[in-house]
Amino acid sequence: MEYSGIVFLCHILVVFKLFATIHSQCPVGWHHFEKSCYFLSDNKYNWILAEDDCRAHNARLAEIESKEQSDYLIKIFKDFGKHHDYWIGGRDDVIEGTWQWASSNIIFNFTAWAEGRPNNNHGNEDCLQMDYDHNWEWNDQPCLETEYFVCELKYPDDLQIIG
Repeated sequence: MEYSGIVFLCHILVVFKLFATIHSQCPVGWHHFEKSCYFLSDNKYNWILAEDDCRAHNARLAEIESKEQSDYLIKIFKDFGKHHDYWIGGRDDVIEGTWQWASSNIIFNFTAWAEGRPNNNHGNEDCLQMDYDHNWEWNDQPCLETEYFVCELKYPDDLQIIG
């Protein structure tokens, strides 16, 4: 192979490496796990405003679909000393007792409820939190309570090279 061909090949590899690096990292302050990036808020909002804040970052309230995902978030909470309750993206306000993810309306296929939960205390607990007092197992809470929250940013399924 000629010298110019090797240089060209090296340039192509650098471009692909740079592209892969840019698209494989989460935004600053976000944590990577599997095909998502997670952000732990430093502010407390009600569930609706928390969801709006996530959407402002092209994200959503986290939707926990596996024990591994739940364990990862709990590890982040512990590693960073985040001893708070956190809103995540579940709700049962559409059909009472039917918990679903807000962004997709998909009914939960994984749960991590604390013992005795959900209980719909006083008939108005329609939003989902990870409860610090129960090792971040799930709890139903009134949506207007203010809590910290976890946003989830999904990686695109099909990255395309343009140009």
